[in-house]
Order: sequence, then structure tokens, then C-alpha cells
Amino acid sequence: MNHSKFNIFINPKNISIHDRGFNYGDGLFETILIKDSKIKYLIDHTKRLHAGCKILKLNRPSSDLLKKNIKKAIGKKTNCVIKIILTRGSSTFGYKFTNGISHNLYFIKHDKISAVKKNRVVKLKISNYNIYENSDLAKIKHLNRIDQCLIASELNNQKNMDDLVVTYNNNVIETLSSNIFFVKINKSNIIFYSPKIAKCGIDGIIKNQIIKFLKNNKYKVLEKDISIKTLKNYDVSFKVNSVQGLVFIDQIENNKFSKDHIIYNILKDFIY
Repeated sequence: MNHSKFNIFINPKNISIHDRGFNYGDGLFETILIKDSKIKYLIDHTKRLHAGCKILKLNRPSSDLLKKNIKKAIGKKTNCVIKIILTRGSSTFGYKFTNGISHNLYFIKHDKISAVKKNRVVKLKISNYNIYENSDLAKIKHLNRIDQCLIASELNNQKNMDDLVVTYNNNVIETLSSNIFFVKINKSNIIFYSPKIAKCGIDGIIKNQIIKFLKNNKYKVLEKDISIKTLKNYDVSFKVNSVQGLVFIDQIENNKFSKDHIIYNILKDFIY
């Protein structure tokens, strides 16, 4: 354990009951895929973590510090997931904390989640829970995830549903733990659409990698408000996150989507 700016914990079995992350959700997290012993998109995860540190006024762990301790947490594993949790630190009872508090930085190894089977039909419903606007905390991965916990509770009660679509003012934002895309195909004209997340939602690493990839290859990508009433107008839909990669969606409510081979071939490198 390092008692400077950060107290480092590698695969801990427990945490202090005084940790502000446990008590108040006072912190941030990142979930990083380790594939063939390589840390995927560490630069991007570090940038998002640093953006969160700026908003929450936390010290920023360097990329070198993160990389060194991720490798310690991985050990001999070649394929797994590392969750990084950064909290403001431990404090006594109450919201106040001392100046110069040492932050707690956790590196926790998890087994890799199995990929969705290739021919499986993926169905989603619109969640009954509407997330709330918070422009200050939008895009970053802070530890206050009660919205997602309530949506997960709703999903537990849905039979034969793989995920729920999260909305704000009847506009699609994301799913429970993934960003979402929609595609319109008109002969050779292909347009990719990504929901705006300025007021709520997560600015996903794979989402931005896909947008960058598509633009570099001259495909048209639009970020816009996508009303749940307009889902019937799209031909293809897929969801993405850092752990599962890209998963094509077959159906949202009564709206059905194709698994178009052209879109598949364009994005195949993002399919785990």
C-alpha cells in the first residue's frame, strides 16, 4: 500500500467501511478488457478517468501507474477484465473530509464475460425507468449508479429479454450497460446514428472507437436525439461496450432489425 497520493489495493478481499466510495459513491470506475495479455484501449480509459477526476476534483493517477498495477492484478491471466475503482479515500462519519486526503485506488480482476452466441436472438424492451438529467456528471463513470441498479432490477423481472433501452424525455440514451447505434441503409447509402448523451448517459470507449473508425473510412455518422417513436425507421441496431464488444440487436419492443452482412463486414473487428 502506498501512502502518498494513492493507497493502492490489488485484488483486495475487503475494503474499509470508512471508504467514501462505499459510503457515498464518492469516486469513479473503469472496466477494462484484457485480451491475449494486452490491455485494450488503456489510453482512452485513462482519458475518461482523468475527465472524471477533473469534475470530481480528484487527483489523477498517471497512465504508467494504472498500467503497472493492472499488470500486477492480471498476474498470469491472458484473458480477463480489470475493474479500476478510484475513491476519494477514507474518512470519519459525515460528508466532510480533510484536505490532502489520500485517495484509494483498487485494481480488481474478474473472469472475462462470455460472448453472445452468434445465432442468438437478442431482444430488448424500453425500460419503464426514466433517467434524470445531470449535465455535470454525464459521460463519466462515477460510482453513483442507483439508476442502473433500478433498471437492472426491472430487467430481472423481464422474461426472455437480454437488455433494456434507457430513455430520457422519450429519447433513446443507451442500454443498461452499453451504448447503442442505429443504422439506415438505402441501397449503397449507409448512415450510422448514435444518441446524444450531453445531459445523461456514458461516453463509451468502444462507442467512440467505432465512430472514429467509421469516420476514418468515410462513413456518415450522426449524433442526434433518437425518439423511441422513430425506431421503426431504422434497418439495423447494435449495442457496444468495452467487455462484450459489439452485439447486434434483433428486436426492440415490436421493432425488428436485420443483421445486415454489409454492416457486419464493416464492423467485424469490434465483434468479440
